[in-house]
Amino acid sequence: MLTEEQCECLRLKIQSYRDDNRLPSESELITLLDRTVSTLENESSCYRAKASDGSSGGLLDFSSNTLPVIIVPDLHARPDFIIQLLQCNYDGESLLSALSRDKLYVVCVGDGVHSESPVESRSRWLWSYQEWIQNGNISSESMQQEMKDCFATMMAVMELKNAFPEHFHFLKGNHENILNKEGGGDHPFRKYALEGAMVKEFVNELYGDAVLHLINCFETSLPLIALFRDFAVSHAEPFKPYSRNEIVNYHDNGDLILDFTWTANDQAEENSCLKQFCLLSSRDDFDNILWFAGHRPVEGKYKIRQNGRFIQIHNPMEMNIAVISSAEFFNPDEDIISVI
Repeated sequence: MLTEEQCECLRLKIQSYRDDNRLPSESELITLLDRTVSTLENESSCYRAKASDGSSGGLLDFSSNTLPVIIVPDLHARPDFIIQLLQCNYDGESLLSALSRDKLYVVCVGDGVHSESPVESRSRWLWSYQEWIQNGNISSESMQQEMKDCFATMMAVMELKNAFPEHFHFLKGNHENILNKEGGGDHPFRKYALEGAMVKEFVNELYGDAVLHLINCFETSLPLIALFRDFAVSHAEPFKPYSRNEIVNYHDNGDLILDFTWTANDQAEENSCLKQFCLLSSRDDFDNILWFAGHRPVEGKYKIRQNGRFIQIHNPMEMNIAVISSAEFFNPDEDIISVI
C-alpha cells in the first residue's frame, strides 16, 4: 500500500512522461524496463502459475477474487487515457488512491503502442512514413511525437505494474511485437503505414540493441488471460479453447498466442468463450459468465457476440472502461463508462 504522498509522486511522474518535451533517455528506459521485467518474472504463483521452465505463465487466476475489476481497452499511444483513468472518481476517491488501497484490480487488454485515430494518427503516420521512405529519416518530428506518446503510455503502464504488481495488469496484445517479427504468435504490423517496421528502426537507431532486447523481454513476459470468478479477459476474442496447462505454458505454442491476440471478428470457433472458461474455471454453474476483450474497434460503447457471452469494448475515439463487480449483474450500457 502506498501512502498519499507516494501516490502523488507516482501520479506526477506518470504525468511528466506525457508533458516532458523530450524523448526518454536510454538509461531511463533500460532502468525502468529492467525493473518491470523483473516484476513480471517474479509474480506470485498464488495468482500466476509458473510454466514448466520456471518462467511466469500465461494465466492470471483471480477466480477466488471478490473485488471489483476495471477493464481498460487498447491504449494505443494515449498517455492521456492512463492519466484520466488514475484521476477518475472511484467510490469517493481517485482510482489511483483506490488502487493503492487494494480496493480493486485493473486489467489492460494490451496494445499500448501505435496510435490509431483515423484522422490525427493516420496523418502523423503518413508524414513519418514519407520522410522515412523519401529521405531515409526515421526520426522526423512527426515520428518523434508518435514515439514520445508511445513511450509515455508504456512507461506509465510499467510504473503502475511495479507499484501495484498484484492489482495492476497489462496483457499481451498483437501490437506488443517490438521486433516486428513473424512467428511465435506474432505478425508484423501495418495499418496506415509500416508502423511495426518504423518503430523497430526508430528504437534501434536512437537507442540500440539493449533497449530493443529489453522491450522484447517485457513483451514476452506479459500474460495472455486474466480469469475472475465469473468472467475473463484477453486481448482478442479466443479463437478456440485450450487447457489450463497449455495456457500456463504459452511460450511453447505460437498458435495459442496468436489465438488470443489476433482473432478477427466472427473468426472464432462457435462458443469458444464459454468452452474456454469451462476449461479454466472450477465453477459448477456457467450460466452468467462473460468474456471481455478489445482488439477490433467497435462503434459506441461495445459489441456483443457469442450468444451474449463475448463483450468487445475498444473504441479508439473514446476513453471507456468496463467496471465489473459481477458478470451476473453487469449492464454494458451502464457499466461501461468514460474516464473523462
